[in-house]
Amino acid sequence: MPKKIMTFILVLLFAATIATAEEKKHVVTTFELGWMDNLDEAKSIAAKTKKPIILFLHSQRCFYCPKLIENVFPDPKVQKFLTEHFVKLDLDVATGSDSIEEDTAGQAPERFIVSMTPAILFMGPKEEKLYRKGKKHMIIYGFWKPDELITWAKEALKRFEKLYGGTYAQ
Repeated sequence: MPKKIMTFILVLLFAATIATAEEKKHVVTTFELGWMDNLDEAKSIAAKTKKPIILFLHSQRCFYCPKLIENVFPDPKVQKFLTEHFVKLDLDVATGSDSIEEDTAGQAPERFIVSMTPAILFMGPKEEKLYRKGKKHMIIYGFWKPDELITWAKEALKRFEKLYGGTYAQ
């Protein structure tokens, strides 16, 4: 009988150790991936570098937002393409007690509040939305695989270059 109790205790300790290790798993943040959280700074950098802005809008209650941050944004192809061609901006669209931001620096202004998240908006340095043929503007909702996100980003980049070329007016 004591052997069974001892085995049971060892199994419980082993399970607890595994559970603790999983809880300590590092969660990737957009900040670690080079995303900014200040709209004015992002616009300034975009104007200086003549790049469009990719704006990631998220909220605390969003199921797919952390999945994009952990599984899509760190993808080497996505990271390389977005870093090379865009100013990356991440803003929280939640307000009040729903906000995960400690202060309001990373919160989206009211004009960027969307009805669902995640949402990705492509825009120029002066907040001009990049339009695509037959659509209102370049905003995509939901979870996208890395290659799909790159396809959207390429379309936005083409539109930006068509509108402004290398002579974006500062």
